[in-house]
Amino acid sequence: MKILCEVQVVNRNTQANRTPRPVKSTLAIGYKQSARDANGNTKKELEMVLFSGQSKTGSRYKVRDNIHAVHTKFVLDGKATIGFKQPAENLLIKCDPIQLKGFLQTLKLGMEGKEAINLRLNIAAATAIPQKAQPQVKMVISKRSEYPIKGFPRTLKSLTINNSQLVKLSFEICSLRNLTKLDVSGNKLTKIPSELGRLALSSLHLGSNCLGELNDWCWLRGTKLSQSLGELDLSSNGLTHFPPPLVKCERLVSLNLNDNQLTRLPFSIRRLQALRKLHVCSNKLESLPSAIEDLHIDLLDVWGNCFKAFNSEEAQQLTKRTSGNSTPQPLWLQAARAVANYKLPLPAGSLPAVLIELICEAPKCLCGQLCYALSKEDLLQRVVQPKFTNIKNLTYSREHQIYADVVICGPTCSASQQLKSLFSLVFP
Repeated sequence: MKILCEVQVVNRNTQANRTPRPVKSTLAIGYKQSARDANGNTKKELEMVLFSGQSKTGSRYKVRDNIHAVHTKFVLDGKATIGFKQPAENLLIKCDPIQLKGFLQTLKLGMEGKEAINLRLNIAAATAIPQKAQPQVKMVISKRSEYPIKGFPRTLKSLTINNSQLVKLSFEICSLRNLTKLDVSGNKLTKIPSELGRLALSSLHLGSNCLGELNDWCWLRGTKLSQSLGELDLSSNGLTHFPPPLVKCERLVSLNLNDNQLTRLPFSIRRLQALRKLHVCSNKLESLPSAIEDLHIDLLDVWGNCFKAFNSEEAQQLTKRTSGNSTPQPLWLQAARAVANYKLPLPAGSLPAVLIELICEAPKCLCGQLCYALSKEDLLQRVVQPKFTNIKNLTYSREHQIYADVVICGPTCSASQQLKSLFSLVFP
């Protein structure tokens, strides 16, 4: 078996690097046929050969009873170390994770004396893999005829399939474990398989599809995807609602929701603390949630929305609320507020999942208190003008003033009293 990799050789006795940095190499393992013994049997000796630019003929290492240590802690990241007794050298290997795991499995079988197809290589005649045969990591498909007949290379890290009338994302694509960038814009996708959530994608472009028809967002709940996704494009998909699981992608840096039919953004968007670019132009937004003030956004684009004028009915309703005894808050809301106020840790399993989700996603009153809309009257629409203190660049239609939705704790809240004072001047 042979693999292409980067290898750095370190001598354990002198701690000197035989190579100053990892170099492109070929690592091969197989049996060397030796002379026959007295009984006429051919001896087979397991060897490993390292080919590099500095050693084109190959550096040979005996394997049986000559392995000092094998470190595989970071094998999922494509890194491993193989140490030999003679010579006292460590091979620091960096390779495609799938190929590396296959190579280490072959090494294990050889050390156990088991036969394997990958060990049939005649190591005496082994040569380096030509550099032009390096694994393919990027593929661009612009029409159906360009689809690979033999399937997609397992080593792909970037895959682009644009404007190909694609109606379904195949399971084969969802099984490309090395994939970090996927662009399937300009197709006819109505649903994304839940298996996509198993990929650690950093960039996902789904613009100009039809995902708003079914509104199926199960794939966004995938643990790996939600923890790795940094860039998401859902523009021109006919979305009428903000995808609820999207707020759990807490590493999201760029979100594009342009050219949809969104009428509201959720208060739980405050959970996206890593968000730096938010594009929601050409939608039907009437206002923004007050939680937008909790974000530190470099670019907010809300051009071409339907921002409505100040909601006088909501303001008058607030001024008519009684300032007497308020209804006692539910115990679960009081518990959530206590955890949030005292900034208690939220380790998994220590609190009910529902309570953790409430703390992370529930809106906050203007006074800073964790709040919740217990009734329809608690949600006030278009009553406050955001200050956009934490937003560096704002793009919007100058003829429309932007207002925000808020949730008020109750009539005794300080923010509520301030709003009443302000509105009393407007509506005496």
